[in-house]
Amino acid sequence: VLDLDNTLWSGILGEDGISGVKMNGDYPGNAFMYFQEALVSLANSGVILTVCSKNNETDVKELWEKNPFVKLGPKHIAAYRINWQNKADNIRELAAELNIGIDSMVFVDDNPTERELVRQQLPTVAVPDFPKRPYGLMEFYKSLVNDYFRTYRLTSEDLEKTEQYKANAQRASEKSKFTDLTDFIKSLDIRIDIIGANEFNTPRIAQMTQKTNQFNLTTHRYTEADINSFIEKGDDVFCISVSDRFGDNGITGEIIVRKEGETAEIDTLLLSCRILGKEIEKAFVKSVLNILYDGGIRIVKAKYIQTQKNGQVADFYDKIGFTLTSSTDKEKEYELKLYNKLPIPEYYNITK
Repeated sequence: VLDLDNTLWSGILGEDGISGVKMNGDYPGNAFMYFQEALVSLANSGVILTVCSKNNETDVKELWEKNPFVKLGPKHIAAYRINWQNKADNIRELAAELNIGIDSMVFVDDNPTERELVRQQLPTVAVPDFPKRPYGLMEFYKSLVNDYFRTYRLTSEDLEKTEQYKANAQRASEKSKFTDLTDFIKSLDIRIDIIGANEFNTPRIAQMTQKTNQFNLTTHRYTEADINSFIEKGDDVFCISVSDRFGDNGITGEIIVRKEGETAEIDTLLLSCRILGKEIEKAFVKSVLNILYDGGIRIVKAKYIQTQKNGQVADFYDKIGFTLTSSTDKEKEYELKLYNKLPIPEYYNITK
């Protein structure tokens, strides 16, 4: 979450004008130019960039359009709040719009008063100290990457993330036009491709176990070697690629199922938050259960293991027909007997 004045450029837009702020040429403008370029590379590696600035929105849009030295502009930004409201409230709105956890956000602002406000009102947001002088910007950038955005391997989904979140904002706007959720889902022309793990998608499958926290029933963390081990044992590892008329979200969910005889156990079930709200998760799991039924599985066991971040899925298995067999403060165990295939709404276009 990026401020603008004296954060992405030197100067105050409302006072200095679109040609008066500095982000090129000699110091300090060149320091901000390098900082913008570095942030663009961060966006290209899958980090979501947003803007939260106290400014007139029309002024900022004019700068983005007319100032030739802008390196980080609208195409790199998934969402923004440019207004005179409380920045903590704006950050809450950004999190809601993008459907991400507030605890996944890092607030970058040169103003110590704004930083302190966010620290107090949103204690789970990371708020690093901004450098006192522009020459410290690149060292600050390196600390951002090391402290918050390290990744061990890029996937195609990482490279397309900004556009995917922009499409999500379009979906949210479209949803507001409907009073009935089913009608909204039907209008999206949702396609769900259920794909077995292979050499091309295994890096993404492993990455999701490392990064996904909210819709994650057990929060097991696995490497590529671990995923390959499941496959070698004959267990089922499926991922889903989801698209609709607004765009392609790429691989955004997975399930790992251990099998023994006529019994199976769901080891891992997770989905990216950006595809939630359209009941895709139910269609996905029911489709996999039908695959298991066709393969001779008659009993499916599953667990929910509580973490600080996955409370929203505490009753997911209850909702799709599993029976609770045991429960403690931190863990619930379920079982489902498969007597026949489960019905799935026909408005999902599902391929396997």
